[in-house]
Amino acid sequence: MKFRKEASIGFIIIVALALFYWGINFLKGRNIFTTSTQYYAVYSNIGGLQKSSVVTASGYTVGTVTDIEFHRGNINKIVVEISIDRKFKIPSNSIIEIYSTDFMGSKAVNLILGDAETFAKQNDTLKSKFEGDINTLVSKKFLPLKDKAENLIVSTDSVMNIIRNTFTKETQQDLQSSIHALREIITLQKSKISLIVDNFESISENLEKSNKSFTHVVNNLSTITDSLKEADIKLVLDKTRQSLDQANEILKKINTGKGTMGQIINNDSLYNSLDKTVKDLDTLLLDLQEHPKRYVHFSIFGKKESKTNKVK
Repeated sequence: MKFRKEASIGFIIIVALALFYWGINFLKGRNIFTTSTQYYAVYSNIGGLQKSSVVTASGYTVGTVTDIEFHRGNINKIVVEISIDRKFKIPSNSIIEIYSTDFMGSKAVNLILGDAETFAKQNDTLKSKFEGDINTLVSKKFLPLKDKAENLIVSTDSVMNIIRNTFTKETQQDLQSSIHALREIITLQKSKISLIVDNFESISENLEKSNKSFTHVVNNLSTITDSLKEADIKLVLDKTRQSLDQANEILKKINTGKGTMGQIINNDSLYNSLDKTVKDLDTLLLDLQEHPKRYVHFSIFGKKESKTNKVK
């Protein structure tokens, strides 16, 4: 009876210890009744990551952070252990990233899956990445804008200093004097300016009137081009080519001495005969002028001169 009581007490103590152990692991994010695979990543800063933080992959919860500790007493390196459901296969080149979930600085782990054909094994150490907290990210985003704003303020201040130094009292007086002089010039030349404006208006009216003439000229040119388009230019060119060929043939015959023109141009004897004939005719005309009685017989009384009188 006493043995049964001791066995019952021992069994209760064992169950209590088991429940205590399960409760401790449950609070740590571990579930001893499910099978999971542990992976590790080493960081120099975890940004306040806590145990039991959620581990997601592609927005889906696949595990939890089960342990965080220094790497063998080295406070510059922090080892983070995550437990992933064993049914999920993790590529060996995947990355364990710590990121901020809200503006309060809460952290979680994002598992960036790689594209390796091999899978990570139990207790493998994967690549780590720390995104930083929200304040750091905001600072990084707004730091370039801040620098640009500061540069703009400096540039604006420089421009204002230049304007301030340029527009001194003397410069302002000179500017006022120039404006006053310009006003006087405009007042004095107002009539001329009005005349110039009237001339411009007259020129614009003339251009508008000339627009009709220009349109008429364009229409005439269009009519001429249409007429040329309708004309049989090819036929005219063919006839011109035939005429040129015929003229070329005639010139060839003349050059070769064929025909009357060819004989005249190329035959020297014909030229010489013509030249001799012309000279003889010229001599005859001269003799006729000097001795007309040799060739013409004229008498008032109808008597013929004696042969002795004919020849003297």
